[in-house]
Parts: sequence; C-alpha cells; structure tokens
Amino acid sequence: MSTSASTQTTVPETNPGRRSQAWHDLHWLTHAPDMLAPAANLPLASWPPTALREIERWLQYQGTAGNTPEALTSDFGAPYRRLGLYAEALLLTALQHADSIELLAHHTPVHIAASPAPCTARQTIGELDYIWRDRSNNQVWHWELAVKYYLYVPQAGRTQDADRFVGLQQRDTLARKTAKLRDRQLPLSAMPQVTRQLGLRVDAAAAYVKGWLFYPLQGERWDDYVVAEPATRAMLNPLHLKGWWLTQADFASRLARQTNAGTGTLRWRILSRMQWLSPQQADVADTLETTALLAQLQSWFCSGAAVTGPRPGLLVVALAPSDGAATVGSTGASAMAPAGTLAAAPGIGQRPQESSGQAYTEVHRGFVVANNWGHAVL
Repeated sequence: MSTSASTQTTVPETNPGRRSQAWHDLHWLTHAPDMLAPAANLPLASWPPTALREIERWLQYQGTAGNTPEALTSDFGAPYRRLGLYAEALLLTALQHADSIELLAHHTPVHIAASPAPCTARQTIGELDYIWRDRSNNQVWHWELAVKYYLYVPQAGRTQDADRFVGLQQRDTLARKTAKLRDRQLPLSAMPQVTRQLGLRVDAAAAYVKGWLFYPLQGERWDDYVVAEPATRAMLNPLHLKGWWLTQADFASRLARQTNAGTGTLRWRILSRMQWLSPQQADVADTLETTALLAQLQSWFCSGAAVTGPRPGLLVVALAPSDGAATVGSTGASAMAPAGTLAAAPGIGQRPQESSGQAYTEVHRGFVVANNWGHAVL
C-alpha cells in the first residue's frame, strides 16, 4: 500500500530567532509526536501538563534575544559523539528545568548479587535512564528514552512486519526495540533489588520514544510512501514523523527526472548524525545544488568502500526558500515549518550568526543508502 497524504513533520514554535542547535533539538524532543501508539503494548511517557508548561517558559526565556543562555549554549553538543547520549543529555536538561519535577536519579546502573552471601560480587544487568518525582502528586516515575531511525524494507523476509523497520546498521529493528523496552528495560525499576538500591518505590514506568520512520517511495511524489501492514500501522502513532529512503542509483534517477521535467528546484543538505533530531533551516550558502549533492554522494558511496560491507547511508534533507509557500507537487515539497523557524547548523552544535543570503527551510528528508544495502536485509 502507499499513501500520498501530505504529512506535517515539524513542531511549530513561537518567537523564532538565533537559537542554538541544542535549543531546537530540545524543543523537538519535548514536543515531537510519539513514534508509537498505545496499541504497541508499551506504556508510553507523557509530560504532566504543568511540567511541560514550565519547560516551554524556560525554553522561551532561553531563546529570547538579549537573554544569555544558561544551558543550551552553542557548544552544548560538543562533548557527545553518539546521538543517543546527546538526546539523553537534552531530556535530562528538560527534567532539570521543570520546577514541578524532582529528578531523583539518572543513568543509574542496576546491580544484582552475582553470588550468594557473604560474597560481595555484583553483576550489572542494566541501567535506569531517569527516575523522577511529580511534585504535584508525589508519584515516582521511571522513564526510558529511545530516539530511533528505522527504514521500512517491505520485501525483507521477517516473521512479523514490525521487524521490517530496520536500523541503518541492520542490527536493530522496531520490533526488537519495542520488545526490549517492554520486557527488559522498563521492568527493572519494579525489582525489589532496585527498590532497595534507590531507597524508594517507583510507582510507574514508561518509554519516551521519539524519532523518524523512513519508507520506500512509489510514484514521483516525495511523500508517496509504501506503508507498513495494517497490524504494524496500528502500533504506530498516525502522526509519527516520516521520511523516505532510496538507494543511491534510484535517488540520482529521481533527481534527473525532476530536473528534466523542470521541477527540480529544491536545495539540499547532508546532515551529520548530531543534526538528525530537529527539522532544518539553513542559509543558502550552507546548502547544495543537485549536481553538487550527487557528486558528494558519488564520492561517499563509490570511493574507499569498506571491505566488510556497504558504506553507511546518509541522511539528506531537501529545502525550499523560507519566504515561499512550499506545497506538495511533483517535487514533493511540503511545508514543514513557519518561515524562519528551525535553523540548521553549519557545524555540529552551532548555528550561523550572520545570514549571507536567502534562508531555506526543510520540506522533506530521507536516507540515501548504498545500492546493495537492502540485499543484506533480505
């Protein structure tokens, strides 16, 4: 099956300005739609309304011109080399700046006795991402964070369709991650040993799951996705963030057809992993024309290929002028954000301080993968 419905894939904000990458990413992390639906049979985290309002007020103060950022500075992401750790630090910052929340523990290893007493050897069986208390009702929560990016491979020979949502490295799937959260990670806080270790009882546990799912395309629209089977769609939030994925050859062919048809008017960026979270806006000087983009993709996928397998896929975003009304058409340029909303970083963790020309806003995104990437999934 496929869908041609335009899907909004950003979160509106107020008072856009020259804010750091971390500011936009934390705003995205606290406001983006969940990836999963209740039918996923997984308790899903949600912010207490009071806490979310407190975070919003703090974010607006941080992002207001003339205010010196207390936490979300331009170098906030510099210490992190993994996107998961960066996202974990962002969510920690949000919890710390909600006055109605008391953060009790973070990134806490869970130990059990590895041998009978009187021996003292211990075994680490997992970690608790966040333990926090809601001051309004004194309820103690355990949250596990997961920010995931999966590509849907409908032809993959898997027992369940949710296993056809595959990570770039092909070691992780949506089904496996959901099962791990439900069966291994969330139950940790209910163990008597953990209650003793923390010195308190956890009242409830939930998964904080954000990210993007990427689908194959059919037809010439950039949002004409080949969607999952009905049972899998039922476990997904209908508003989950969507993108496309194409092999390098198919991506080049699509751009050539659109250029020949006179509809290839978008500009492009290749995002570093630390820029994957929030939708992008960039100065025209920090974008690529189609020819330059294809040259960079060719260089990446066809030179110095690893002997152990295909080169990793690259996340590519298409951008249209921010002051223009981008609509879904043959280019598939669907408006994602108000003009001037989410600015992209020229480098990890930083945003341009001075504009050199026209601003461009992200309209869709997707992964370009090696031509043989999907073969290993089958």
